Amino acid sequence: MHSDQPIPSDAPHKAPGDVPAGAEAASTWAALLGAWTDYARAAVALPEEGEGGRFREAVAPIITLHAIAHALGDSARLPADERAAGVDRAAVQIRESAATLHAIWSGEPLPEDVAEVIADAEESLEDARHAAAIWVVASERLVARHPADLIAHLLAEGFEGDLHLPTPGVPLFEGSPAACIALPGGATPREALLAAVHIWLGEDADGPFEGGPAVQAYRQIDFATGAVTRDLVRPMHAEPAPGQPLLVPAILAGEAMRVQLPIRGADRLDPVEVVTEYETEGDEPAED
Repeated sequence: MHSDQPIPSDAPHKAPGDVPAGAEAASTWAALLGAWTDYARAAVALPEEGEGGRFREAVAPIITLHAIAHALGDSARLPADERAAGVDRAAVQIRESAATLHAIWSGEPLPEDVAEVIADAEESLEDARHAAAIWVVASERLVARHPADLIAHLLAEGFEGDLHLPTPGVPLFEGSPAACIALPGGATPREALLAAVHIWLGEDADGPFEGGPAVQAYRQIDFATGAVTRDLVRPMHAEPAPGQPLLVPAILAGEAMRVQLPIRGADRLDPVEVVTEYETEGDEPAED
């Protein structure tokens, strides 16, 4: 059910959860990365012997990449300008650390574990660049109305980012993304904007979850039978999956998009399985 109450400009949104010691109070990229570096040094134990000097030489760039991957997941906690600078620095550090590791194993394939550390850091960088606040369907189903009122409100508030919302009249099922809102560079939208989306979605959605990438749900059909088989969730910046996208652009780069009117009878679909194809890195909302 949707709330029909007005959207206040100062309504609170849910706060993020716990983080590793030292990260919560961080206000600069250096402090945030430092907190995760300490964590990585305590958690990562690479052998000093065995394959020998190569692994000993690789300890520093491996720890750097591991720390960056985790710090990027927490970068939504930083002020917008510091976050943007931190993501840019992370890109340089990832490139330099990866080059160092390739030089250490020059002429040979990287060990699988080392290649995985590089891939994890690069994936975290892409997620940070496409970070969004996300709401997830918390009830058996959510059927959204047309978002004309929400679009007008956000644009009046000066919103200049992207907003994806459910296709009007088409049911979303428990665990599916219900909305994504993002600013350029992965900056965090103002609390008033998050609150407006939260109130518009109503009690059938939980969130916002911050720090992870914007995601899309694709409704997949068995064309032999015509039956809907599942809804597949994948980051928006990843390769699109086969199927019908369930979230439609309502605002892109601060411009209102045309959103179709509800389709009669589309809400009669029985619930289907929602499958998530990526690991959620965002913060869980705190309890009210």
